[in-house]
Amino acid sequence: MATKFKKIGIIIKHNHAEAATLSLDLAHQLVNRGLQVFFCDESARVLKALTTSEKKHIRVVKKDHLVAHVDFVIVLGGDGTYLSAARLMHEESKPILGVNMGTLGFLTEVRKDEMHDVLGRILNTGKCAISERMMLEVSVIRKGKEVFSDLVVNDAVVSKGAIARIIGVKMDVNGEWANTVRADGMIISTPTGSTAYSLAAGGPIVMPQLGCMLLTPICPHGLTQRTLVLPDTVKVELTLEHMPGHVYLTIDGQNGLDLKDGDLIRISKFKKHRLKIVRAQNRDYFSLLREKLNFGGK
Repeated sequence: MATKFKKIGIIIKHNHAEAATLSLDLAHQLVNRGLQVFFCDESARVLKALTTSEKKHIRVVKKDHLVAHVDFVIVLGGDGTYLSAARLMHEESKPILGVNMGTLGFLTEVRKDEMHDVLGRILNTGKCAISERMMLEVSVIRKGKEVFSDLVVNDAVVSKGAIARIIGVKMDVNGEWANTVRADGMIISTPTGSTAYSLAAGGPIVMPQLGCMLLTPICPHGLTQRTLVLPDTVKVELTLEHMPGHVYLTIDGQNGLDLKDGDLIRISKFKKHRLKIVRAQNRDYFSLLREKLNFGGK
């Protein structure tokens, strides 16, 4: 991908002092290049340390509006911060570069000490390596009406409360009954999210370029209940048939809804566009697996 990026958005991990300091250093670098910089309103307080002349090149906008103002997004944080930024890409998708300020950093694959070199090459050449990822859209239908809808980057999780017994979930694929699962819950994952909760629950590692979705039961009551991998062309419906207590739907660990008996959850591919993840050119997917998950290690 080759283009000249002129408007850069910066998203910072909330209440993270090092990320705030690094963002000021980054803003200084970008302003000196003659670029316009955008911060989210939630991070406005960190800009007090900038000079008056620098502030003239910096705008503060509401986080939900950031993507519309910029042509490139930099995230300083961990995977949670990255997901919060990626989930802003409802109407349009802009390249998003993650700088790891957290622990695992599977999505934020650029290290702090690499940031200036990686970003310098991108801005000098106008080229960056993009990994395009599919996303899902999930909606909840209650008594015939849609009561919830959201975009999924990693996973949507249906899970029971702390003291609830196992729940029953009926699964239909393209209108045909596939299975009824009795378990602690169900994980509906994208290939990007296959290395997150789904993997911890026994699901497979899936190359992120593949077009598919994964349905992984959580602690199922039955040895035959395993991850189901489906093409991204299908539509999945999950119906809560047995609900002995509190059940919750969580989207990317950041948004969610209390579910009720009989709720219908619809899942399909988000068709408007794909997420554009800026890759670190010195790493491939397998090196990330080895570095972050000790893939194949002894």
